[in-house]
Amino acid sequence: MDSREPHAARIRQRMLLQTEIRNAILDDLILSGEIPTGEKLPSEAELCETYAASRVTVRSALQSLAEQGFIQTRRGSGSIVLPRAKTIASHLTRLVSFDTYADQAGESFETVDLIIEDCPDDDARRDAFPAHQRKNLARVSRAKARHGQRVAWIIDYVPDEVLGRELLVREFGRTGSVLDILIERDLAQFADCRLEPVLVTAALAQHVDAAPGSPALQMNELTCNRDGDLVDRSESWMLPGAFEFSFRRNRDSL
Repeated sequence: MDSREPHAARIRQRMLLQTEIRNAILDDLILSGEIPTGEKLPSEAELCETYAASRVTVRSALQSLAEQGFIQTRRGSGSIVLPRAKTIASHLTRLVSFDTYADQAGESFETVDLIIEDCPDDDARRDAFPAHQRKNLARVSRAKARHGQRVAWIIDYVPDEVLGRELLVREFGRTGSVLDILIERDLAQFADCRLEPVLVTAALAQHVDAAPGSPALQMNELTCNRDGDLVDRSESWMLPGAFEFSFRRNRDSL
């Protein structure tokens, strides 16, 4: 059997989109080490045949990989696999967890200082939820460590009616991510987020390995289900040396 057939079959079982092809190329050829750093990816024509995709789709997938720093593409020379960046690259238009981005970059996070508790009555973040959800609201706080360094501090607020406490505790131990639990259970459809530069406070310095006054990135995110109902409010503080965020800007349709 042609070794390329499983790839095409696996992709065909889902929607044939640029993101699916992009993720397949990343997993099959780059993160797996099948194409070493400094070596060329197969040509566009070969990738089209391997993944049973059009040249336009494959070209868009390669462009996405180039934008995230996995490859360098030169006209007439093909696409070269680049060394892994020290930062975890995140494309803001994709609703996935930091852990997923780390996995795709061949890295991993360790969850430390985890606390799952009832949200205190004096926590103002509970006001984002309807009154009936505030009565039973879980607060999940933890640090993310990479190579022994705590590089992020994350707090999620989740109503018990969205994820029961027993389920939340059990599944978080498996995934290390509230967002991954919501996505796996088809409870998260989109998120509105705001990313801004901040300085590390004395309180934050207790949770990340950075001195007070150091730069950091803060992300506030409201995650909703298909009906637009809020299912999770999260706040994350990240050290810029460990994370890199990117997004694509398009012209508005006239």
